[in-house]
Amino acid sequence: MIYNQVYTIMDWGPAVTKLILDLGKKIQARPIDAANFSVSVKRIDPRITEGTLIDEGSRRIKKAFVSDAQGNKTNSGAYITLEMECGPADPLSSPMNSYKARSAWIDCQYQITQKNPAADISALTADKPGKTYKPQVEKFNTNGKIKYDDPEYGEITLTYADYVPPGAHEGSNLPLIIWLHGLGEGGTDASLPISANKACHFASPEIQAYFEGEAYVLIPQAPTFWMDMVNLDPRDAGNETLNASKYTRALKSLFDRYAADHPGIDRRRIYVGGCSNGGFMTQVLILAYPDLFAAAFPVCSTAIDSRITFRQLQSIRHLPIWFVNAASDPVVPAPKNSLGTYDRLVKLEAPQVYYSYPRNIYDKSGLYTKKDGSPYVYSGHNSWIYVYNNWLAQYINGKEISLMEWLASQRKK
Repeated sequence: MIYNQVYTIMDWGPAVTKLILDLGKKIQARPIDAANFSVSVKRIDPRITEGTLIDEGSRRIKKAFVSDAQGNKTNSGAYITLEMECGPADPLSSPMNSYKARSAWIDCQYQITQKNPAADISALTADKPGKTYKPQVEKFNTNGKIKYDDPEYGEITLTYADYVPPGAHEGSNLPLIIWLHGLGEGGTDASLPISANKACHFASPEIQAYFEGEAYVLIPQAPTFWMDMVNLDPRDAGNETLNASKYTRALKSLFDRYAADHPGIDRRRIYVGGCSNGGFMTQVLILAYPDLFAAAFPVCSTAIDSRITFRQLQSIRHLPIWFVNAASDPVVPAPKNSLGTYDRLVKLEAPQVYYSYPRNIYDKSGLYTKKDGSPYVYSGHNSWIYVYNNWLAQYINGKEISLMEWLASQRKK
């Protein structure tokens, strides 16, 4: 028997949240005993040469109900949906794996068994995958691609995902949010940067509401990683300036072409942010093109402060910037990186520079807890979770303003 799957992009990444059984005939809705089903899964990453099986085990079912093919509850239907438990500490729920610091979709082989016949539903076993639905990802076009002939590095191809709001049209003057992914999401599959963590949430009604419900979202993908070809030029050894990525000019070309192809974009309201490697790339871009963006929000940026010159900082003194880094980040020590840059900008009396410095990164949704009932704690490097959920705020002019509220208010003069 065939089963369909639903992937939901959670704070920690994608999870298989629903398995949908095709009965081959329509039945009326009625209580379905979830305990009458069992689910096992084998997770396989074909990139691993020495034994592709990552792990296997049983998954827990929360509830079962009659549904349509996409797992939506209905009064009658030819499908039964099993809604699965999942959480940040449950790797069996994930259809993605990180191997050698690179994320990829993997093969999850499910077997669903109905233990006992029930009414007009014969005992069944489903082990043949059918369709996979990714509702959040499907809001995006993930087939974007441009080629750029770089004078130093030759031809560079950038893939990208983008979201065009329903009301977009020429002359509509809508903002553009650009987000740059972290180390693990490079490659040629543009669904990775919006799925490996919750970057797709920029297109959610919750975040779009801060932009009056209408904002473009552009998420480029590096063929390798944004810090590729970042070296200290020997001639700059004394100054230790922050050198550009090999993708700096290619990204600028993408931004220009995307804005030209989408005349509904308000070029006074282009915002750029990114996490980790993408936070580094955010800082490289604003230093290279200080007048292109209306605001920037680098998150756990790997840009080392000592490699940014006084002259470079002066060039972005006018730009609204909101830095984010957790104090507990084990990968990016804030004092060596963005905290030092922030302090120097404050000394330069930059009029709009802010810093969010949470001690730890907790689950603030209340959905996931530790055994003692306290909130689940993510790695301190995962401060992007607070950005995607808009859980950061500052007191500005006597009023508490969230990151997204602040971002939406910025525009170039």
